[in-house]
Amino acid sequence: MKGNFLFAPFLFCFSILFVSCNFNNDSDDTTEIDCPAEIASRAFRFAELYKDSGTVYELGGQAPVRSAIAIDCSGLVVMCYKYAMVDTKYSLLVSDMTAAYMCESASSHVALEQMRQGDLIFMGEADSSNVSHIALFDRLENGNVYFIDSTKKDDISGVTCRYYAASDSRFKSFGVMKIQY
Repeated sequence: MKGNFLFAPFLFCFSILFVSCNFNNDSDDTTEIDCPAEIASRAFRFAELYKDSGTVYELGGQAPVRSAIAIDCSGLVVMCYKYAMVDTKYSLLVSDMTAAYMCESASSHVALEQMRQGDLIFMGEADSSNVSHIALFDRLENGNVYFIDSTKKDDISGVTCRYYAASDSRFKSFGVMKIQY
């Protein structure tokens, strides 16, 4: 019962956002830019809300109402960036994206040392070059890359904060989200 009580304010805030805000920029007169650090940081704060609310993993999870309860890795990133851009002049290039699409078409690749909190980490299987997973960068500390993601494997199901060694072969690329205004 206590978990539901704590979850109520989180769900209420997300409901208000969807009733009062338009996430899509319908104008054809837009400019594509790398996401400012302030927006990336705000996106990370929303990821922390998902983590702190006990959100579980669901493949394809991104729908506004359902995402407050279950979400996948790319849905987490997309929704956090959408929330971060509410009441700003910015919007995403595309409103529904996979990890691979974000890597190929919706980000500027940067070195790990240039990453800011909320930037994108593209991941995949150790023995593959394919991007199949995405996370939001937290920090690089003591040779470890800390991040927030949504996944289901082993004893993890949902949004968590984790880390891998910076040299881990599951890291495929690092990037800054491209947005439009």
